[in-house]
Amino acid sequence: MAESVVSCVIQSLSELLVHEVELLHGIRGQLEQIRTKLRRLQCISKIADARQDEDERIHNWVADTREVAYDAEDCLELFFVEIASRKEHNVFRRSAFLLKEVKSLHHLSPKILDIETRISDLEKDLRVSHISSIFQGENSSPRSERRQQLRRSYSHHEEDFVGLEEDVEKLVAELVKEDGGIGKCYHVVSIVGMGGIGKTALARKVYYHADVQSHFHAVAWACISRQWHPGDVLQRILNKLVPERREQINAIKDITELVRELFEVQKRKKCLVVLDDIWEKDVWRSLRSAFPNRKLDSRVIVTTRNKEIARDIDTDTTCFLYEQRFLNEKESWKLLRKKAFAGTKIAGKPVFKCEDEDARSSTSSTESFHSCLSENEEDEAMVKPKMRCSDDGIQEMEKLGKEMVGQCRGLPLAIIVLGGLLMTKSTLNEWKTVRQNFNSYLREGRSLGENGRVYEVLALSYHDLPYQVKPCFLHLGNFPEDYKISTRKLYQLWAAEGFIFSDSNQFEEEESIMDIAERYLHELKQRCMVQVQVEESTGQFKSCQLHDLTRELCLLKGKEENFLKRIPLSLEPELVGSWSSSSRTSAGITRRLSVTVDSDFETYFPLKQEKLDRVRSALFFSRLTDRKHHPSLTLLCTGFKLLRVLDLERFDFGRKLSDAIGNLIHLRYLSLRGSHFYNLPSSIGKLKFLQTLDLRVPFFVCLTIPDVLWKLKNLRHLYLPRSQDRENKLKLSTLSKLEILKNFDTRVSDVSDIPKLTRLQKLSAIFSPEMENLEAINNYLRTNSNRLRNSSFRIRYDFKSDSDIALLREMVGYTHLRKMDLNGCLKNLPEHRHFSDSLTTLTLRNSRLEEDPMAVLENLPVLCSLVLRRDVFLGNEIHCSSTGFCQLKILEVLGITTLENWRIERGAMLNLQYLKIDECVNLKTVPKGIEYVTTIRELVIANMPEAFKRRVEMVQEEEGEDFYRVKHIPSITIIDTSRGLNKNSENQLKENAFSGLLRNFYPSVVPKKWKDT
Repeated sequence: MAESVVSCVIQSLSELLVHEVELLHGIRGQLEQIRTKLRRLQCISKIADARQDEDERIHNWVADTREVAYDAEDCLELFFVEIASRKEHNVFRRSAFLLKEVKSLHHLSPKILDIETRISDLEKDLRVSHISSIFQGENSSPRSERRQQLRRSYSHHEEDFVGLEEDVEKLVAELVKEDGGIGKCYHVVSIVGMGGIGKTALARKVYYHADVQSHFHAVAWACISRQWHPGDVLQRILNKLVPERREQINAIKDITELVRELFEVQKRKKCLVVLDDIWEKDVWRSLRSAFPNRKLDSRVIVTTRNKEIARDIDTDTTCFLYEQRFLNEKESWKLLRKKAFAGTKIAGKPVFKCEDEDARSSTSSTESFHSCLSENEEDEAMVKPKMRCSDDGIQEMEKLGKEMVGQCRGLPLAIIVLGGLLMTKSTLNEWKTVRQNFNSYLREGRSLGENGRVYEVLALSYHDLPYQVKPCFLHLGNFPEDYKISTRKLYQLWAAEGFIFSDSNQFEEEESIMDIAERYLHELKQRCMVQVQVEESTGQFKSCQLHDLTRELCLLKGKEENFLKRIPLSLEPELVGSWSSSSRTSAGITRRLSVTVDSDFETYFPLKQEKLDRVRSALFFSRLTDRKHHPSLTLLCTGFKLLRVLDLERFDFGRKLSDAIGNLIHLRYLSLRGSHFYNLPSSIGKLKFLQTLDLRVPFFVCLTIPDVLWKLKNLRHLYLPRSQDRENKLKLSTLSKLEILKNFDTRVSDVSDIPKLTRLQKLSAIFSPEMENLEAINNYLRTNSNRLRNSSFRIRYDFKSDSDIALLREMVGYTHLRKMDLNGCLKNLPEHRHFSDSLTTLTLRNSRLEEDPMAVLENLPVLCSLVLRRDVFLGNEIHCSSTGFCQLKILEVLGITTLENWRIERGAMLNLQYLKIDECVNLKTVPKGIEYVTTIRELVIANMPEAFKRRVEMVQEEEGEDFYRVKHIPSITIIDTSRGLNKNSENQLKENAFSGLLRNFYPSVVPKKWKDT
């Protein structure tokens, strides 16, 4: 990874030489000389990085190169921290600082000379120690070919098993078998196997099987992981089994009471619970009291790597032990072929012939077993490169592929990662190189125990990554186990760290930093080193996460490279023993911190024990069940003088964030999302390098923002809060580099600022009820529609006149429009052909439409979420026709008091998953035809008349009149929020959702009358 570090330092040096000419007048020549020498080292570092495992001398040289590059950057940035304050003082006081500046330069010059000497020594080492001779014969790909590879993408669908179909049916049969039937009935099914063999994939296939979903009344999936908390696990399970009691369950802190609650739920309902990835016997011993072992209909699936855990379960209850097998030779080759050669053809024919009819039918499929490891995973289509070799070469490649897949010993994850690597290779010589390296990794990893062979393949893929992508992969180790990472946030973090390089000769000039970051993630996805979830409407990556074994490799390599430190250290999984014990780690200075806060923060954060003054990145992850006040947290972080990234989400800072935040002059990324404070200090205006600022505090906090954001001229991503103090007007017109602007509010900022944001790509705006604001933004959209990629609007306005409707018709038609929230009277809805084909989310409030809105809305092609709230429709019947709402997943109908009848034709809403009916007091029955919507997972009925609720209930085994329409829905919640009565739980809720949120997370702002209840 030395090349990427050197590249980052060269980029930083170039920025300083351009922007800080005045401060560097005495040492500019030395710095330019260092930059020149680093560029020479950069060329050899790329080869050295890939070969450092072959020779100890190369490894040491790479480590020394990395450290001298870091030291050069530290030296300069500490100098700027020391003298930056002089710019803040008036002309009479600045003279006193000139002497300090001269003194600082005097101290800096010897350090720069030392760094220059160390770089010269590294160059000398290449010559006298013959290290460079090791690199002879190394060839690099042409630039055009590399560009083609980096822009490549590929497609695979959600699930594909190789050799496991019969196993799935066998496990399903065991789960749905009734007590008293033929054969023994098992209450627990344990799936046992080594990491990467596909236990979770198999369990998920069984969990979503149609027979299982229809057999059980409620299902829950809990990922246990190593750092598990009994209370968290029990609450998550209960929230899935009885979602209508979420607030009451979250308020329970006693483990014994949670165990009792879960036990009783499973007695009342036929439940299936999956406990995924149990590592220790103590986990089951802590939870077993919650699961009935008598003749009840509830079942449990356990996945584990440890067979002793399964045996321990069997002593407590009837347990069916399933040992997941490895793939045989034929299955292994079939899986590799799907991954490495999917879609690749020569002269219109598949690269390799299939060996049976089943395999022949699969050659056109791009489905991957690996995609079972993540939920609802999809990707964009990709054009595969053609194999550039003869028929004889193809046969040789097939031979090499079978040799390598044989070394994977039937482990699916190893085969998949190998396939992802081979997919990037299109010549016979490249395959031979992979085969040669594969053998060396096998020799090195034979002593790694049961997980050794997958680490061998994963490590090979890591070393084959482009140098720009390696730090991006290691950066994923910052995030906790099983953490779903927002890709947009990830891209911004990578950019702030300096991992994203833009080469104008190689890439399109219009390509943004976020575009380049997405390509880097695509490279990791292509090699099966990361699992991604795709946004269906846009095809873009939405979130990503690491498989357990891939994450362990990430942490292992991060430790070797001295890339990051996780605190507390108990949260870092124990890596493969023999590998980590023999790893060559760097004992350098900590530069990145990942801190998980789950108790009294100040007691265990080891500031005094660690050398943290060189920390560049600090990410804090809150696992607190109650928000605790952390006034010292930002003060503590200000000791990190060189900090570039600070992520402080979901913390309580009291009334005001510390003024000391302004001392972090190198900060590029600052996120305070979900944190609780009321005043942003004006010192935030000092952060001139800031690229991302996230101020999305909780919705009930009205944040006061001083008018200093206009000073942050390098800002690219600005997330404002939903609620701001309107006394302080914000000037934003100077932020010419801004690409993302969230929650722009015309009541706080001037709409005329937006046209000056010439690089804006994503706009989310709230418009007050003045026509001039709407006309101004529409004029901007009309002339800048091609530049914007994504927009969402919240508009409060009564569109009554024909000119108003014409304006609305134009605004809803922009191709970049993704979300729209309209609050106000509408004369009528525009015809569906006027709406954007990209609109995925629509909310209508108080529209008072006289015609059925469904006739228009059901034709919006990618609409996924629809909310109709408060007198949207004045008629008494709505109708959803067949083929309508083809992509709709979420539908909420609230407060339409005139509605009496609702019909859904067969074939409508084929993808609906969630339906809420709330306060439609004259609606007589659930929608007629809802029984045809088989995809629905959850139905919520709130604040409806008693007669309506009785029709869908089952009381003492007596079905209501409409129960047959909804009995296929796994989760049905019937609740009255006005009185706190829940018919399913038969318990009275003590507070509504809003007070419950405050009580659990922000106790300092809970009104006294709520505390007394």
